[in-house]
Order: sequence, then structure tokens, then C-alpha cells
Amino acid sequence: MEIIFSSGRRRGNQSKRPRIETNEGELAKYVQIKSNVVTNPDSTYPIRISPYKFDVSQFGDKKVKERKFVIENVSDQDLEIKLVDMPYGMFKLELPTKIKAGKSKSGKIIVLDEWMDKQFEKSLTIELTDAKNTRFTVPVKRTIRVPGQTASTKGRGKAGSH
Repeated sequence: MEIIFSSGRRRGNQSKRPRIETNEGELAKYVQIKSNVVTNPDSTYPIRISPYKFDVSQFGDKKVKERKFVIENVSDQDLEIKLVDMPYGMFKLELPTKIKAGKSKSGKIIVLDEWMDKQFEKSLTIELTDAKNTRFTVPVKRTIRVPGQTASTKGRGKAGSH
């Protein structure tokens, strides 16, 4: 099951409660999603991710398969990083597992071959070992614009939106 939280134009602390209906009974279930939507990604703490959005779009004939990124530890403590969630079977993620205080490390997201001809808007979530177990959700987007092709001639295959 996929629940997509779209912040739209909202900023700051947000909370949503999507309703889930199943065949397990008449009562609907609810989950609560809480987030802090950051308007200036350059001021996040305890890490900064650059770029703050992983755009693996293709404009023209040259295919873009990967995007490099940097995670900067702007805190005064060493941090461990772990992947919490990402779409199954879409990407390979090379993520640093530890970053010392005040240091930076590089990573890479790689689109798997079966998704190279598809457009999508997804996200991945990482968690830190700081006192709050802070989580960061990073948008991952792929748009394909090739001259001479229309939406009906290229494998659009939009895989949900974020």
C-alpha cells in the first residue's frame, strides 16, 4: 500500500490523517503523518543534502541514469545514516553509512534499467542517529523530454506522484 503525502504549498509543521478502508470490518482506520516542510533546504539540521531533490530527468537524447549528491553533517556529533524507505525495484542507492561531525560524504542514486524510459515522482527516506532519530524524505523525479516524441510515443508509465 502506498500513501502519498503531498505538502503542496504548505510550510512548517504539517499533519495529515488519511482514511484507510479495508474488508476487515466496517470501521475505517486512520494513520497520522506528521512532517516539518522546510522552505529553505540550505538551513536543515543536523544534515544538509545537496541537491535537496534528486532529479534524474532526461531532456534530449542523452539518458540520465544517475545523480550524485552530497550529505553534509552540520552538527557537532558523528552521525550514522540508514535508509528507511524507497520504492522497491526502481533505484539503487549508494548512501554513506557514517559522517563525522562537520564533514561531508558523497552518495549516488542510480535508476534501474527497467525505469529508464518511464517518468515518475517518488521519494526516499533516510534516518539519522541523532537524539531525535531525525528523518529526511528526498523527492526523486524523472521527466523525459525528447525532441520529436510525444507523450503517446514514449513509455510514460507514470508511477504515482509525490
